[in-house]
Amino acid sequence: MDFQLAEDQVTVNDLARDVFSRNGDPQRLFEVEAGQDRFDRVLHRDLAESGVLGLLVPEEHGGAGLGLWEVAGIFVEQGRTLGTVPLWETLVGGVLPLVRYGDAKQQAEWLPRVAAGDTVLTVAVDDLADARPYGARVRARSGAGPGGGGITLSGTAVGVRSAHLADAIVVPATDEEGTVGLYLVPTAGAGARRDTFERTDRGLASDVHLDGAAAELLAEGPGEDRIDWLLRQVWIAVAALQSGISQAAVRQAADYTSGREQFGVPIATFQAVAHQIADCHIDTEAMEVTYLNALWRETTARPPRAAVHVAKYWAAEAGDRVARTVQHVHGGIGADVTYPIHRYMLWTTQLANTAGSGAWHLQQLADLVDAGEQL
Repeated sequence: MDFQLAEDQVTVNDLARDVFSRNGDPQRLFEVEAGQDRFDRVLHRDLAESGVLGLLVPEEHGGAGLGLWEVAGIFVEQGRTLGTVPLWETLVGGVLPLVRYGDAKQQAEWLPRVAAGDTVLTVAVDDLADARPYGARVRARSGAGPGGGGITLSGTAVGVRSAHLADAIVVPATDEEGTVGLYLVPTAGAGARRDTFERTDRGLASDVHLDGAAAELLAEGPGEDRIDWLLRQVWIAVAALQSGISQAAVRQAADYTSGREQFGVPIATFQAVAHQIADCHIDTEAMEVTYLNALWRETTARPPRAAVHVAKYWAAEAGDRVARTVQHVHGGIGADVTYPIHRYMLWTTQLANTAGSGAWHLQQLADLVDAGEQL
């Protein structure tokens, strides 16, 4: 394993860190949460103008043409400042499947708009535990569109993050032959209804009800299990995001306990505090190395499935431990909703159950081991 960052990765990470830091004032989060759509449009515009939104978009469509290996660090940077934009949803859930499986027309229609910051995409991958085999909640039917052509989808995609903003959603669905495919559903068309609700992290998600909604199959690219491939990319991105959240939370707890005094000395010098923060640091190191191992395996054609489940499991379980501990060592101020530390807990709790809980990923890992998969 070689986790040394390449020059491209360092450049991308520095670029993303600059954009998120410039927009990282916690007061901004209050303003965003007061808005109807919970969307930081200023940050989103900065990400577009700096080229971050186009990093995964091929050069012929106005982007940089990079891959997940070079780009994953931007999710770490987003986690450190809790930037309220649907970044992994658009880039990993929308752009990556369009680049890998979309045809020339689909790519030309959507990818330049993503790079320019003119459109938001998302993906329906949040109800894994209740929908096995995955894709069964939504059914695809061919020849059911106007004039007897096209493809339509019917069913409900549950808990789709940022669907209220999205111009199109990538939806796994099962066709009449029982094959699960990835379909692109424009949200402005007839037959698509979104019931939107507030999530734990104060963002918004929607149950998307499809009733003969027009859709396009993402039919190009390699013959493989497409939902399995897409989920691996999502799990890696979420693990990276959680790594950044936990790192920032530990940094903030270390700063607070180093400045807060009791009996004339900083409370960070008390063993009961120092040992808890040290355990949090070890957890964040483990989260980072498991996410990087999953990313390295996924992007170097090595068997990635077990490593990706390990990374998402660590993000969920260790992330929760870190969030609870850093809030605890803050004492009473940790429960003050005007103080930023509680937001790391809210985001962590939400992400721990995004695209499969820690327990769910542990079960998948056990099934892989039972089937002879090497770790």
